[in-house]
Amino acid sequence: MSVPFSKRGQNDLEVLTKVDALAQYTIKICSNEKHFPKRYRWCITSKIVENVVDLMNYTNEANTVFVSQQTDYDLRRRYQRAALSKTGSLLGMIKVAYKTFGIESKRIEYWTHLVIDVRRLLRAWISSDEERYKKYLK
Repeated sequence: MSVPFSKRGQNDLEVLTKVDALAQYTIKICSNEKHFPKRYRWCITSKIVENVVDLMNYTNEANTVFVSQQTDYDLRRRYQRAALSKTGSLLGMIKVAYKTFGIESKRIEYWTHLVIDVRRLLRAWISSDEERYKKYLK
C-alpha cells in the first residue's frame, strides 16, 4: 500500500534526482537548434551546459562526503554552497536565453521551475546538515 502524496516526506536523495532531471532537460533544450542556433553555441549554450554539469558534479561530490569530523563537514558544505551558487548563475543565463532567442515561455517556465526546485532542495539539505552536524559547527 502506498503513502498518499500529501503525507509523503521529503526523500533525502530527491535533490540528486532533481539535479539529474535538470541536467538532462538543459542539455536537451540547449542541443535543439530551434531554440539555440548553432552559431550561438560557443557563447551561451556551452556556458549553460557547463554550468548545469558543474551543479550536478558539486551536488554529487557533496553527497559522497561522509562526515565524521569538522573538515569533512566543511568540505561537504563547500560543495553544497558551490552547487547552490550555480543555480543563481543558471537562472541568469536562462533569462538571457529567453530574452535573446525568444524561447517559448512555457519551456522557460518549466526550466526555471526545475532550477528553483533544485535550489529549494539544496537549501533544505544545507539546513538539514546544519542541524545534523551541529557538533561540527564553529
